[in-house]
Amino acid sequence: MAANANFFSPTQAATGCVLQAPWFGDLLEPMRSLVLETAFERTVRVGECIAHAGEPSVHWFGVVHGLLHFSMSDIDGNETTLHCVRESEWGGEGSLLKREARRYDVVAVAPSRVCFIPADTFHTLHREVVSFNHFLLTNLNERMSVVVGLLAAERLCSPELRVAKCLLMLVERRAPSSLPIPIQQIDLGHICGLSRQRTNMALSSLKQAGLIHMDRLGLRILDEAALQQYVHSAG
Repeated sequence: MAANANFFSPTQAATGCVLQAPWFGDLLEPMRSLVLETAFERTVRVGECIAHAGEPSVHWFGVVHGLLHFSMSDIDGNETTLHCVRESEWGGEGSLLKREARRYDVVAVAPSRVCFIPADTFHTLHREVVSFNHFLLTNLNERMSVVVGLLAAERLCSPELRVAKCLLMLVERRAPSSLPIPIQQIDLGHICGLSRQRTNMALSSLKQAGLIHMDRLGLRILDEAALQQYVHSAG
């Protein structure tokens, strides 16, 4: 199924986002100009899909603000989350590098601003810029580390520990970590491989332990160091 042309219509110049990207600073002219001329941003609502499984891979994307997850569903509608892309992170390069259709949906689980780099621009950078390839390698390695950690937690850890590990992953390199985490319990459960009910029970246990706080504004980690110690001790 071809991507809807209107779906990727630019809504905002991506200059600010691109200038802050860790890979942009090493680019030389005219690569910088190419990126600035072709990149754009979109504001994405909760639940909105920015890339559909089975469709052509036409963009690389970075999260300016918010949270995206890569998910897959079976014919019965059961969904699983494979990975998340957090603020200041970039994703979607795997399908572009293999020049294949997306194998997953990319969905916003919080109100998000997303920067899109067209596939042609991405391939030009990949083909001609060594430092850009170094960034991609580091990015893929870090993502693999997260995926392996979540897989190990799913197979070896209690639900409480799985949720705690996931929360730490979501706030990693985020300052301050006490800010509300922009994720619903059902989406948190998808990442952890737990039902919504079991996720809620695990969150209640962590709350009773004084590690997190939950209210209508969202979920907050009260003491990141204490939560890390909990994971270390329980694991």
